[in-house]
Amino acid sequence: MIKFLNIILDEYKAFIKDYGAMLIMIVGVVSYSVFYAIPYAHEVVKEVPIGVLDNDNTVLSREFIRELNISDMLKIVSTPKSIQEAETEFFNGKIKGYVVIPKKFERDILRGQQSVISLFADSSYMIIYKSVYSGVVSVATELGAKIEIGKLMKSGVPKQMAIALKQPFNFVATSMYNPAGGYATYVFPVVIILILHQTLLVGIGLMLGTKNEFKETYCEKGDVAITIFGRSTAYVLLYLFYSLFYFMLYPQVIVYPMSYNIVPLFMILIPMFYSVAMLAHAISFIFKTRESSLLILVVTSLVFIFLPGLIWPRESIPQIINIIAMFLPATCGIDGIIKVNQMNATLWDVKFDILWLVFLCFLYYLLAMYVINKIREKHSINKDIHN
Repeated sequence: MIKFLNIILDEYKAFIKDYGAMLIMIVGVVSYSVFYAIPYAHEVVKEVPIGVLDNDNTVLSREFIRELNISDMLKIVSTPKSIQEAETEFFNGKIKGYVVIPKKFERDILRGQQSVISLFADSSYMIIYKSVYSGVVSVATELGAKIEIGKLMKSGVPKQMAIALKQPFNFVATSMYNPAGGYATYVFPVVIILILHQTLLVGIGLMLGTKNEFKETYCEKGDVAITIFGRSTAYVLLYLFYSLFYFMLYPQVIVYPMSYNIVPLFMILIPMFYSVAMLAHAISFIFKTRESSLLILVVTSLVFIFLPGLIWPRESIPQIINIIAMFLPATCGIDGIIKVNQMNATLWDVKFDILWLVFLCFLYYLLAMYVINKIREKHSINKDIHN
């Protein structure tokens, strides 16, 4: 036990002396979380500037324009006189889309004929496109329902019956686990897990790359198992401290859903951090120099974002890629933590994620012992030859 504690203390001493590792595992962890929070401060896009080209200029068309402007998703900032003028304003960035109300709009509707309202919006930016499209469709649907109910009432149908005929049932949409329907609530908790995963992997890789570059003895023969476990524990304890901040305090600042279900949360985090630390040791043979670990792991970070199914749904990813992703600790870590913190899952609900992470711990622990033994033997041989 004393030897195990000494290994942890020695690792902290080496870590404090390595400014590069401290930059990644302390400054990086804090600054990344702040940086990622800033763009998502206003996660729901509102009052998107649009233009309206009214070719009818009637009471009904003006009512439609007023309803558009009342919508919290849209803000009418321009009333162009022609399509060419609307296009110019769009390409100059003044508006993000424009609505064209056709001629004879009111006459066609009063005659019971269908009238077509055209919407032109930039779909290359899906968040803005969604707000513009949803806002215009919602207003058009409500106005259409109001007109239909008015016609029924004029024909002698009582108001309540007219409403029931037009809307025989009420549709209530409930956003589960993401009440605001925003992007930050969806992506930010996942980004936090990836930040912890990547900085831990890169930081340990940097420390091990330094040892490989300078041919330092990682440990004495026979001490490989306890050394790997002790040094990994040093970083796991550090990252469990970060987790208290990220998952207990940070949600109060950024304001995203968290259930604060501590026991299952840390039952997932502990094996996830250990498996990441063991993975870093298992792949340490590719870190020939100090810088190589940083370059290799930073370049692969983009791959690590895609594999857990964050950017693209797993159902659309080839099965072989999903199988490979399961050997990345972040995959089950993300699944389990999201279930616990946002869906209020119990320990039993995330048992598979925990068991799989424990399996990865043992798998990478065995691989790490094999790799570190080989590296130690190689360094010993080179040292003997040099002598």
